[in-house]
Amino acid sequence: MASHNEIHAQAMQIVTARAQEAKLSVRRREEEIAGKLPQIAALRRELAGTSIQLTKIILSGQGNVKQQLEELKQRNLYVQSRIEELLRENGYPADYLGLHPVCPLCKDTGFVGNEKCTCLKSLMKELSIQKLNECSPLKLSSFETFDLRYYPAQGEGGASPREIMGKIFDYCVDYAERFSHHSPSLMLMGNTGLGKTHLSLAIARRVIDKGFTVLYGSTQDFLRAVESEHFGRAQEENDTLSMLLQADLLILDDLGVEFNSDFYVSSVYNVINTRLNTEKPTIINSNLTVQEMEKKYSQRIVSRLFSSYNCLRFAGKDIRLLKKREAAAGSR
Repeated sequence: MASHNEIHAQAMQIVTARAQEAKLSVRRREEEIAGKLPQIAALRRELAGTSIQLTKIILSGQGNVKQQLEELKQRNLYVQSRIEELLRENGYPADYLGLHPVCPLCKDTGFVGNEKCTCLKSLMKELSIQKLNECSPLKLSSFETFDLRYYPAQGEGGASPREIMGKIFDYCVDYAERFSHHSPSLMLMGNTGLGKTHLSLAIARRVIDKGFTVLYGSTQDFLRAVESEHFGRAQEENDTLSMLLQADLLILDDLGVEFNSDFYVSSVYNVINTRLNTEKPTIINSNLTVQEMEKKYSQRIVSRLFSSYNCLRFAGKDIRLLKKREAAAGSR
């Protein structure tokens, strides 16, 4: 993971590029208007000469200086209003020739006073999450590649695995399409190879396309990073825990395979509890049964999960084995 300083430098490069583009955009609009509406160009030249007139009035000291300055002020106001009027008459916004920064708070400087602007903080958060996601398979799955034919059409005394998974698939598509900061957290449960990772990655892709930040990874890898940073074995600027808590959507894959330690259990609870309290959706994939979770984790974790998450119980047989057999048969 990149250091805090590296992330800050990258974010500032983006902010600086935004400021330069805003200035270039003003120049392009000025050139456009100068070519189409020369009367506006003349009025703008008059405004540009104001500072020279102001200096002459003050230095000459002749006549009623105060009155001359007021007349100059009123003339400037008239010229500015006339420019805006001409722009509107010709189908342009009144502020067409003004500077339009991406962030109106800091004017694309990255700072408001001595404090980092919210736009810079947001950029740093997005860049940090992108770095964490670089090694994840976020682009490998989609809803379009999810195939229900691998799930048995016949069940034993109830709905078939295909029916169950069809409903889960529809739910996940709807969840991704409607995703917001107020979406519920999900627990995807079931044996290995039933498509939990596939559907959670498909949700992630849609949610990212909607402009939200998504952090995806194995629970074990995240906990190792948090532990390393907590006990000072990693760069001090790294803050994986902060990213886990701040991402718009966090997807924890393979909950339960991590090494069992007091630190890991307490970190899992911290992430689950904090994100629920701050109303940030989380998706957790696990191969554990309810009974296995109760043995591995504290009661407060299990209680939080099953009282606050929507549980989707996957059904069927290991899809990966079925695909492997299918590929082998096709190669004969």
